[in-house]
Amino acid sequence: MNNSVPSGSTAVTREVSFDVLADARRRTVLRLVHERSPEGVGKHDLGYQLAAVISDNPPAAITDGDHRRALVELHHRLLPQLTDAGLLEEGDDETIRTTGHPVFDESEFEALIAGDQTADAEELDTMFRVLANERRRAILAVLDDQFHPVATETLARDVAVREAGTAERAVPRERVDEVLASLVHVHLPVLHDATLVGYDAESGRVSDERHSALRGLAPVRDRVAGD
Repeated sequence: MNNSVPSGSTAVTREVSFDVLADARRRTVLRLVHERSPEGVGKHDLGYQLAAVISDNPPAAITDGDHRRALVELHHRLLPQLTDAGLLEEGDDETIRTTGHPVFDESEFEALIAGDQTADAEELDTMFRVLANERRRAILAVLDDQFHPVATETLARDVAVREAGTAERAVPRERVDEVLASLVHVHLPVLHDATLVGYDAESGRVSDERHSALRGLAPVRDRVAGD
């Protein structure tokens, strides 16, 4: 059975892709398989490698119990989510491989899955959970082009224009007001708590607070999200 998802399939949402990546253990599995692709790795062998990472021991030191627990997690949680997201595929012989997903073409993604070296695992988990929302992705994409803090109303207008994919004059004022309300009451507080933006509710100003490593992952965001 082949579990790969065709390119462009509507079955794989942007949110699912980001939710899947918001887990250090799933990113570890992705790295282990990526290192052995395109030939792939058998599920039995992958279980030993995952158990070695979890226990921080060499594969030769892994007990049968460690191996069984890793295989159970692979079978019931990790692999189904990664294959459903179109990032991994499983052949009839239980060989696991990476797919042709365009995210693998990004050097920033290579760095990310190489042991979560671009930031600590908890920070990456938070980033991907935040990115699982389309409007928050739009906010960060707009801020990518800003060098100074911007007013929330200006940000709302630019986000509305980006979401509509049209000229600014074609976006009605009611739409900008709706986006502004969602930014102020929902999305900016979430982004601020995740330390991805600076948000001063009193002055109504927003700034991009991502450090250089996370800003460097913008192409990954766009590749996974299709934004």
